[in-house]
Amino acid sequence: TVDFLEAFGVSSVPSTCRSECLLMSVAFGASMTPLKKRIEAHMKRPPQSGYDRPLNVEIGFYLESLGNFRETQMTFDTDMYMYMSWRDSTLNHSDEQHIMVNDNDIRNQMWLPDLYFANAKTAQFHHVTIPNFSMFIAKDGTIAYSCRVTLTVACNLDLKDYPMDVQNCQIRILSYAYIASAVNVTWFKKSAIQYNPEISLPEYEIISITPAYCNGTYRYAVMPNSYRVDQFSCLVANIRLHRSIGYTLVQSYFPTGLIVIISWVSFWIDRAAVPARVTLSFSTMLSLTTLGNGLRYGLPQVSYAKAIDFWFGGCMLFVFCSLLEFAVVNSYMRQSERNDKLSGKSLRTKGKKNIKEGDSEGGIEKKRDVREFRSDSQVGQVLIENPDQVSSRNLAEHHAQLSRKYSSMALSIDKACRYGFPAAFIVWNIAYWSYYLSTER
Repeated sequence: TVDFLEAFGVSSVPSTCRSECLLMSVAFGASMTPLKKRIEAHMKRPPQSGYDRPLNVEIGFYLESLGNFRETQMTFDTDMYMYMSWRDSTLNHSDEQHIMVNDNDIRNQMWLPDLYFANAKTAQFHHVTIPNFSMFIAKDGTIAYSCRVTLTVACNLDLKDYPMDVQNCQIRILSYAYIASAVNVTWFKKSAIQYNPEISLPEYEIISITPAYCNGTYRYAVMPNSYRVDQFSCLVANIRLHRSIGYTLVQSYFPTGLIVIISWVSFWIDRAAVPARVTLSFSTMLSLTTLGNGLRYGLPQVSYAKAIDFWFGGCMLFVFCSLLEFAVVNSYMRQSERNDKLSGKSLRTKGKKNIKEGDSEGGIEKKRDVREFRSDSQVGQVLIENPDQVSSRNLAEHHAQLSRKYSSMALSIDKACRYGFPAAFIVWNIAYWSYYLSTER
């Protein structure tokens, strides 16, 4: 206790007081007995600091523990030692030593600052093994009071940059009934807030915990037809935290990135292996959706997109584009197969025409496919082909060319995507991480 009082600017307790103060608080010696009577005479009355002057109360605290941040409920827990100091001239005494009060009945008779934690959902004092408080009264009536408090504090988390977010949580302290002109509450001028250096948070790193002041203008004395507005003392402890991204990297970013990379395997699978490519594309899409849904269950349903949502959206887009790529390639391959079949059909039609029996006219056999040879000195030959034969052969060659063209286009798309998708994914990663990890954010 002596170390805490010195840290918060309160006069230190001499070592000789450790036994004497305890004796006074238990036996009520010469100094404590009249002091107790004065406490009873001024029970629960606020000290008077002078005409038109507010009573100055200085406070500070030491955070013993901090943690249990719940994103879905937007709360966190803290265990702290709270320190308050003010002067009550009615408690002056002649003893050179500080008088220690550890009797709960005496404390309940004294005036204490009516401070409360405005954004605390629950708050409790500790009573094991005895009520956790200490009080020292200096010779001039200056009181040093400390107690241990556990709070569940509301914190409006801004998850737009999750999981690279920096959170600013506050502990707001106000005077409940006394306006600032009556009781002026301020921070200790030196080392107002300290915290346990051994505090280790699983998801966050503490950047800073600093004291500040807030606007305490509120309505009070509210009646059916009137109310008053004045300034209340309002103090705030700003807790600045940076989220550790390691857990989310392992649980979300790495698996989804690998799923995207696995989806590129379809570009290397044979274009005709339709079942294999379809299975791979839909499996990666389903796995990515499952991972995304699992992450959302641990976060509140906010009305804006988070950084992790943009990542999942980008990964989903890459997987979906690989599925679209297969649809385009498969369409070209079906066109190639169709033209290949038409080419074969044209050739078969041509063969049938070549062997078709013709009728005889004038004792000379006449065929559709006629090759008439003229002899000019028995050396020259003239080949005359039937127009139907030319048409069938040209049509077959045309379909064969289309078949090769569509097959070549499908292969070209696959080859382009083998390198285009990884390059685009790298560019996407550079843009994404540069934006969210920039120091300006």
